[in-house]
Amino acid sequence: MALDLTPSTRPHGAQRMISATILVIEAFVVFFAVLVAHQLAPGDRALTWTWGLLTVLALVLCTGVLKRGAWPYWLGLVLQLPVILLGVQVTAMWVVGLGFGALYAYGIFKGHQLDGEKDAVDAEVWAARGEGGDQAG
Repeated sequence: MALDLTPSTRPHGAQRMISATILVIEAFVVFFAVLVAHQLAPGDRALTWTWGLLTVLALVLCTGVLKRGAWPYWLGLVLQLPVILLGVQVTAMWVVGLGFGALYAYGIFKGHQLDGEKDAVDAEVWAARGEGGDQAG
């Protein structure tokens, strides 16, 4: 199985929409987990806020660059690690972080598969109509 995550050229592909949705929801969850960690670990508040807000910012920025190739999808996978490691301060984040990581991984691979299938169907339709492969429509 090839790990080619290059996004489809379609402007609103399933891979991009699924991945962006998961990353934005995850950013909200991390922010609320930081609020919880603020109360649970009062001695580490500076670390908690720095780690949490940088993670939230990275998740949101990653969402914005998903259309730029395969690297943002790999970056999103790497960003699952600080989310999972937030479990050091908020125990529930071990489970929540792993769940989001699995959901994100499934979303990017399944979205890539769906976009490939949609592109193949579009190519068949364009060939039957005798049109070019311009996907701007």
